[in-house]
Amino acid sequence: MKACRSALKKWIGSKSSIKILVHHCNLVIAFLDKLEELRPLFLPENNFRLIIKNKLQQLIFCQQVYWKQRYTENLVKWGDENTKFFHARATEMYRHNTISQIIDDDGRVVTEHFEKVALFWNEFKSRMGVSVSPQMQFDLDTLFDPVDLQSLVDPVSNDEMDNIIRSLTNDKAPGPDGFNGHFFKRCWNLIKYDMYRLCRGFFNHQVNLQAINSSFITLVPKKPNPEKVSDFRPISLLNSSMKFITKILANRLQSIILQVVHKNQYGFLHGRTIQDCLG
Repeated sequence: MKACRSALKKWIGSKSSIKILVHHCNLVIAFLDKLEELRPLFLPENNFRLIIKNKLQQLIFCQQVYWKQRYTENLVKWGDENTKFFHARATEMYRHNTISQIIDDDGRVVTEHFEKVALFWNEFKSRMGVSVSPQMQFDLDTLFDPVDLQSLVDPVSNDEMDNIIRSLTNDKAPGPDGFNGHFFKRCWNLIKYDMYRLCRGFFNHQVNLQAINSSFITLVPKKPNPEKVSDFRPISLLNSSMKFITKILANRLQSIILQVVHKNQYGFLHGRTIQDCLG
């Protein structure tokens, strides 16, 4: 992955550049192969061909990473890969996710980037980060039977954290730290003791999460052809360490969730179908 990133920074500015480089590498390799049919290659020529082949492998891997990140992992895994149809679908999704224009409250079509940024900023600034203290109008003790929630705050074990790592998806969009599930799986033996201390400190109320509790906010369309700011909903991309802690809490909650959430609210129940909840 490091080789791919360095190659991308050093060699290319766009996907068209890497395509040209792949073509040139193939031409050089084909020339040396043809030359070898006429006479044995000298040692520098043979070494040069090996270098070009290694670079070609890096470039092809960079192409694969580019298209994999531009489209979804499932369609790479179960569908076409590096075909014209796959590239067209990826480009279509990229355009679908691009906010080319937006309509403001006065009905004016805004296309300039700084104006679109100002519209979204003013809209979501009033919604997010505002604390409201609702008044509880119900007596929860009469609505629910007493529930033992001790399992939610029990000390976390190493095996429990190891299982969380195994269940992480590899290629979800990372937060500000830039790490994804693939990094955690590959480097777990190096970082696991730090993560153990972090999680135990969290459950013992000894950790201040302010330094790592930051996120990227991205916009998801609510409908196929969004036109206004209200047609988008924001989602937060957390740091991987925060995802790790919330995953532990979410997994523990699943064991007692049917005691605190009605089964008709099946959207809260992980891995359960509607028939499982209503049957």
